[in-house]
Amino acid sequence: MTYRKTLTLLVLTFSALSLAGCGTSNPTPTASPSPTPAASQADTYESDILLANNELEEEFLEIALASCELTTTKSLNLYDSQGNTSTTTYFRPSDNLLDPENQLSENALGDFIPGIYTENLPGLFYPCLLEAQAASATDLNAELFEHSVEKIGPFNYVWSQHQGGANLESMYFDVMDGLISQYSKEQGSAIKTEVAYTDFSGDIADFFIGAYGY
Repeated sequence: MTYRKTLTLLVLTFSALSLAGCGTSNPTPTASPSPTPAASQADTYESDILLANNELEEEFLEIALASCELTTTKSLNLYDSQGNTSTTTYFRPSDNLLDPENQLSENALGDFIPGIYTENLPGLFYPCLLEAQAASATDLNAELFEHSVEKIGPFNYVWSQHQGGANLESMYFDVMDGLISQYSKEQGSAIKTEVAYTDFSGDIADFFIGAYGY
């Protein structure tokens, strides 16, 4: 497994970020499943993933971490749908996706939109960032690391964690081929983000060259 390498990259790049502001908007607290306390040193469940306290949590977090890691070698493409409007964001493969020159966004008309994810990473990274923080924490039982995982379908999960408030807030993730393929704050919502991982070549590479010269 390459989780330790992935976490090292995440810690180095995102250690200064606060999870309270890691979304693109201020989330509305929602009812959440009962939290699973973060793993303690005395827990008997063994996993390379620090936040995994059982097989289900390990199953989901393996998918989340693999998805995050892939963005260092593949171009992450996000299609954000918000009812009648939509934006598409392309990322240059990198361990620092917050760098403005590592991302480009456009609306449905093809107009360039700057800075969508230059301050906060997409929701795709929420579980990965929490695992990265756990890797450098001295107290894994701190309230920050409370979380829960539910499997609501063969390829559908609900991940809940703190987003700066007292309550856990949920994100619904769909999975395809072992990677996160879609997420939203409400199940079946028209406000959602579709995810793809593609080679950084062809039109996408040309798009970045036209914008940044390389």
